[in-house]
Amino acid sequence: MAKDQDQFSRKLDWNLLKVFHEIVQAKGITRAADVVSRKQPALSLALRRLEVHIGTLLCKRGAGGFDLTSEGAAVADACNHVMEVVRELPNLVAEASGQTRGRLRMHLISNLVCPALDDAITAFHQKFPKIELLVTVVPWAQVINALLRDEIDIGVGPSRTLRAELNYQLLFTEVHRPYCGPSHPLFGTMVDDPRRLRPEAFILTGADEPDELTDFRVRNGLGTHVAGMTEFLEEARRLTMLGVGLCFLPEGYAAPDVAAGRLWPLLPSAGAPRMDVFIIENPNASRRLAGSKFREELLKRSVPISLNRHRSE
Repeated sequence: MAKDQDQFSRKLDWNLLKVFHEIVQAKGITRAADVVSRKQPALSLALRRLEVHIGTLLCKRGAGGFDLTSEGAAVADACNHVMEVVRELPNLVAEASGQTRGRLRMHLISNLVCPALDDAITAFHQKFPKIELLVTVVPWAQVINALLRDEIDIGVGPSRTLRAELNYQLLFTEVHRPYCGPSHPLFGTMVDDPRRLRPEAFILTGADEPDELTDFRVRNGLGTHVAGMTEFLEEARRLTMLGVGLCFLPEGYAAPDVAAGRLWPLLPSAGAPRMDVFIIENPNASRRLAGSKFREELLKRSVPISLNRHRSE
């Protein structure tokens, strides 16, 4: 078997894999011809040569459109890995010469205050100053979706249900407390029972509100009176400081304003909702050098845990 595999790889024209990859990415020979600036008959011939070499039909093409066979899907997946290795070659060569380059693609939830994350970014940049950091702030659900689509290397955010396709490592636990501004009648007071805040009007953060916080609010009857709504914590914080209403904010995010007298927490930290924030990655995604190196820095600073919560199938 090993001898047959060696013979197969020696006789294979590797350029055929590249052509097949382009056809699959373009979802058809005609569109692929435009992308690679080659004539359609040349691509059709290359596809046929690859099918003959492998010994099976890789795609169905005709009036019904372009569709991969099960064998074609397997070859397409292998081509993705081959292309990713080829794309990483300049970075691997640069690393060997001490000049690591590349891009780190990361999605974060908004306004994270996490010294461990800051330390990891600082250490990573000092070790690999030529790697470009592409950081995007998105709602937590989009972090998961981007990882599943292999659009990013690392995600940092909460996740109530741990998906079986992804790997999770606890980074830190974020506490959310209800705050008011200096002009609010409750400024300077502390309540021991969150249900005492039921009559108060709240500023809600819409789709960006963590599930744990939503559950806490609903369980205690908070937020039935809405003073305002925004998906941006910066604006929720502004409205709170202006006395428009109460708002749940991350404790670390609100801390500077509390110290300056612009915000006041109304619940003790121990009684407030808590949200686990994870380092999340897709183990089945393309492996990239920058992502692997940054993950190492994050894991040095993460919290060792056993994830025994329910995983979705």
